[in-house]
Amino acid sequence: MYYIICNYFSGRKRKKLKKIAKIFQYLDENKIPYLVYETKYYKHPQEIAKKITTSNESGNIIIIGGDGTINEVVNGIKDLDKWNIGIIPSGSGNDYAKALNLISKDYLYCLKKILNGHVEKVDYIQVNNQRCLNVLGTGIDVEVLQNFEKHQKLKGKFRYLISLLQALLHIHWHEFDVSIDDGPFIHKKGFLITLCNGSFIGGGIPICPNASLFDHKLEFVFVGQIKKVKIINYLIKLLNGKVFSFKETEHIYCQKAIFKQKEKLTLQIDGNITNDCNEYICEIIKEGLKVYR
Repeated sequence: MYYIICNYFSGRKRKKLKKIAKIFQYLDENKIPYLVYETKYYKHPQEIAKKITTSNESGNIIIIGGDGTINEVVNGIKDLDKWNIGIIPSGSGNDYAKALNLISKDYLYCLKKILNGHVEKVDYIQVNNQRCLNVLGTGIDVEVLQNFEKHQKLKGKFRYLISLLQALLHIHWHEFDVSIDDGPFIHKKGFLITLCNGSFIGGGIPICPNASLFDHKLEFVFVGQIKKVKIINYLIKLLNGKVFSFKETEHIYCQKAIFKQKEKLTLQIDGNITNDCNEYICEIIKEGLKVYR
């Protein structure tokens, strides 16, 4: 049995509906058992996944959606080690799918890869009581996502670029304290702070080009204060995966990072914004998720 959790609203809806119809047609023609659950609101994917995995001991979940939907489903799964996850990327960015090298726009091709049954174990990040699959961050990253939600008619990398430009035009520095691998807390002030399991953000921007979901490591990337006259130059380098060429960039491999500040800290986790506490403990969970690829 395949449990399909489908977000019809991520990505371009009209084209998407035709592709999804082909998926169900193929499953029906080949007499492959499945149940479909349609997501209807924020956090609904998480609720659906919790219901499925509470009622069934183990099985296969196929997610048709983008990074946010994938994150919500995985956060709803009880006993992660008993479930295999299949991904048919259909969001605006699909950065997690890119990290898994699942980049085909052919939904039927993605489905057949899942049905072929090759499962691999990948790492994820435990963030307090949440799971992060790809990248988390604070600073300008959060501002970009807030702008991103305002540009619903734009898609993919261009949508992220416009949102990033808007944030850069009103740039200010963000302050927080960080501890790496249980070391002392160090005060930081800058504009970009990320902790990477995967390598892409914003629809394919390589924020951490060599990051891997399979290497059992996290990568902390911090860009400090830069001269505002150099912002455009830095933007071009960032889009081309050259963030490490900035003299203001700090890059550290680690297993654990703790972020905190006096007030509640706003964090983005796989593109979902949270600000429910002032301290986030982030640790790598090695081979904690089973994914078809």
